[in-house]
Amino acid sequence: MKFVLKNFSREYLAVLMLIFIGIVLYSNSFQNKMFWDDNDYILNNQYIKDWKYIPNYFSENIIAGAGLMSNYWRPMSLMAFSLEWHLWGNWAPGYHIVNTLFHVANAILIFFILSRLVKSFWLSILPSLIFLIHPLQTEAVTYAAGLVDPLAVFFMFLGIIFYLKFRDSGASAIKSIPYFLTILMFILAIMAKEIGFMLPAFLFIIDLIFLDQKLSIKERLKKILKIIWPFIILAGAYVLLRATALNFINTFNFYRDGGLFATNMGVRLLTFFKILTVYFGLLFWPIGLHMERSIELATSPFSLQVIFGGTIFIGLIILAITQIKRHPILSFGIFWFFIGLAPTSNILIPINGLLYEHWLYHSLIGIFLIFIWLGKIAAEKFGIQKIVLVWLSIFIAFLSVLTINRNKDWRDPIVFYNQILKYSPTSYRVTNNLGMVYAENKKYEDAERTYKKAIALNPSGYVAYHNLGNLYLTMGKDNLAEENYKSAINLNQNFVYPYFNLINIYLKNKDYKNALIYLEKIRTIYPDNKEILSAIEEINRGLEK
Repeated sequence: MKFVLKNFSREYLAVLMLIFIGIVLYSNSFQNKMFWDDNDYILNNQYIKDWKYIPNYFSENIIAGAGLMSNYWRPMSLMAFSLEWHLWGNWAPGYHIVNTLFHVANAILIFFILSRLVKSFWLSILPSLIFLIHPLQTEAVTYAAGLVDPLAVFFMFLGIIFYLKFRDSGASAIKSIPYFLTILMFILAIMAKEIGFMLPAFLFIIDLIFLDQKLSIKERLKKILKIIWPFIILAGAYVLLRATALNFINTFNFYRDGGLFATNMGVRLLTFFKILTVYFGLLFWPIGLHMERSIELATSPFSLQVIFGGTIFIGLIILAITQIKRHPILSFGIFWFFIGLAPTSNILIPINGLLYEHWLYHSLIGIFLIFIWLGKIAAEKFGIQKIVLVWLSIFIAFLSVLTINRNKDWRDPIVFYNQILKYSPTSYRVTNNLGMVYAENKKYEDAERTYKKAIALNPSGYVAYHNLGNLYLTMGKDNLAEENYKSAINLNQNFVYPYFNLINIYLKNKDYKNALIYLEKIRTIYPDNKEILSAIEEINRGLEK
């Protein structure tokens, strides 16, 4: 009885510690503003502001409510954003607090998952703590739209908890409520973010590695497949839907214009090996964190980074396969890491980027489980417990300070975009966004200089021309505004916004002929728009008089 109470009190204190540390570390993010993807996902998304649009969550892409198109189908994330919007509107602290609470909840869930699997308090609490405090997590936690990662992982971890409860019960699947709750969590995880698709793979390795060790691998596989098959069917149904009804742009290849990366799986594999070396560097030395990382494609297998990354990948996979019985924790950590990375590896499906820090959100648990396990073995074997403890304490303090400082980079868009440009000075997207922020804050000279820099970086960047036109219009420089709107239209004739602004300029100056020219052009884009047709008729009547 005393042993049970001792374990209970230790787990209770561990949970309280995770809650306290998580809130303290992220409390300086609560006053951060909303920007970046927050605009499209939340602030400008009309669907989340009215319950009547809930059916649209399940049939359209996540930013359709902002009038935009993406490949992402995430109805549960839209549901979460909608609930938040109806609670506090555009009050930024509310969103940041919710993100932090989900992140803390995930740390607690992984603590209980590891406690059940590895049967060691320290091998459970320390990886969970590092998951909680690692500065790489800020990209998924510190800005409001980042909720999609913690939300999907929350459902995945709950699914694993329910699955372990089902396995512990010894009940048949058809009679087990926790088993059906696992299936429900799988569905919710997929609908929160695409990474939820990997939940069955996590369940598979858990059973493969930790199921009754007396069974042979073949017997374990048979037993696992009898339980996992409904998940496989659901995963197949999801893939079918994303290939048909929910294929908004090109679900299985984000690059519509082809190119070497999109068409050559070999290049994508070599590039993944190269990126793997960057990931390992970020895990243990997360200095200089920033968004919009640029990395050159790897086209040669003889590149040092490719060779090093490929060696890491192949070596770890061989270790994972060969050490399942002898060192199951090692195998579990390796498989966990690579399963977590699989959806964003680009190997099978080319997606919208090569490397983002938040793609390590739940994957890093596997590496740090191995890291802590090796430290524990070394401490016991060589009697260096104090040295390992001191070293680990320093590492945890190091990560915590970096997280607090990284939160400050997200405090407002001007600080955020300028911080990125220190590392990626040639980013057209970030430069253009910075110009927009300067314009919103009435820093017109800074905005003009920044838009011109964006155009210099990408002469075909029609959005920057349009934004520069807006700036000149605000400044009363109609001639310059007209010139830049026309440049935007010449670069993309289907980009509608400069048409309307040009028309307004011509109408203001009573230049009805030019207004009519651009109304006729925009009618080719919106042939059934009654307001456009009415305006054309009204101008024609005026010209006839």
